Amino acid sequence: MTWLVGGALAAGCAPPHASLPSPVAAAAPSCLIQADSAGAPRRVTAVFADSAGAERARSAGTLETPVWLDCEGRAHPGLAAAWSRDSTGRFWTLELDAPADHGSDPRWTASSLAATWRAGAPASEALRLSGVESLLPLDERRLVLGFSSAHADLPPLFADPALGIPRAEPLPTTLAARASDGDLRDALDGGADLVVSADPALLDYAARRPGLTETPLPWSRGYVLLVPAGRSFGGAIPTDTSVFRAGLARDAVRADARAAAAPFWWEAAGACARARPEAGAGTSSAITYREDDATARELAERLVALAGADGLAARAVPSDSFAAVLRRGGERAYVVAVPIHALVPCRALADWPAGASVIPLVDARDHAILRRGTPPLVVGWDGTLRSAAAMAPPPSP
Repeated sequence: MTWLVGGALAAGCAPPHASLPSPVAAAAPSCLIQADSAGAPRRVTAVFADSAGAERARSAGTLETPVWLDCEGRAHPGLAAAWSRDSTGRFWTLELDAPADHGSDPRWTASSLAATWRAGAPASEALRLSGVESLLPLDERRLVLGFSSAHADLPPLFADPALGIPRAEPLPTTLAARASDGDLRDALDGGADLVVSADPALLDYAARRPGLTETPLPWSRGYVLLVPAGRSFGGAIPTDTSVFRAGLARDAVRADARAAAAPFWWEAAGACARARPEAGAGTSSAITYREDDATARELAERLVALAGADGLAARAVPSDSFAAVLRRGGERAYVVAVPIHALVPCRALADWPAGASVIPLVDARDHAILRRGTPPLVVGWDGTLRSAAAMAPPPSP
């Protein structure tokens, strides 16, 4: 990848780096998820209503990223034992953890990690979309990343699963996670240790069964209305959007929801490339949404009712083709689920039509239902659930 190799010389001329700081010692207590009686570390059977949540949980158990972020955004060591930035904020140094046996060779050196990232399509894409222009190994343990723009705080890119490498050793608690293929009540009755869902009916069912603890997870999912360039949405969206959002959260959505809360990451995403609407895509009079997203459907139907326009309708689109429909930009509007926190913002909005207006609607969150004796878990900045063993304080540098 010439965009990585060619920029390496620039990193060599970067201003001196500050001394590497000690990482945060423990995750915020608000990020800890546990049953009324927690058990010892073991394999946890977990069922998610959302396939993306299941995939993130699996990745967290099998891949190790340079850092991981808890639900309050605190950074914790992963592959990197420490990190720092230079005086410009454009060059960040990751210091890889030393091998446990100081007489042995490190499993990953700065050079081998840089080579792995360059060769892997997901990693190289995440680096490019995050503005990384250079990778420069300084020695076996220190790797300098040069960014096109300054970052005052640790770039969330460093917690992205695309930069993860297989763990040398499994975590004490691993999540055998899968997406639901039926009624989640069956998963509870079948003995699942953990069920994650936003369905109020399921939460009510769990509350009436012994041995189960239900707890809300941090807000991790937002919903926005995307209106392609050149379209309007009439008077359905009032000037006082705060009252409008609160009304949607209260009246339109069955799941646990609140009015969308700023700041919104896409407003600071910079000049990300977005899909150009296809020529001749046409203009439908539908507000479209993913057919497997109940909250998106409820919002689309309420917006249609509020607009009161002839011919305007809510239309479901199969989940495997929704991104392509969104890129075409031929609908009246789209209700889209977005992460509250985006590790790689330009990747998260790559399918949005260029020039589309973004109207925040509501934030939503899932709830975790844990069986008595399940080991403690910790929730990350992007809503990922993982072993609470990741909260253990790192060794002193």
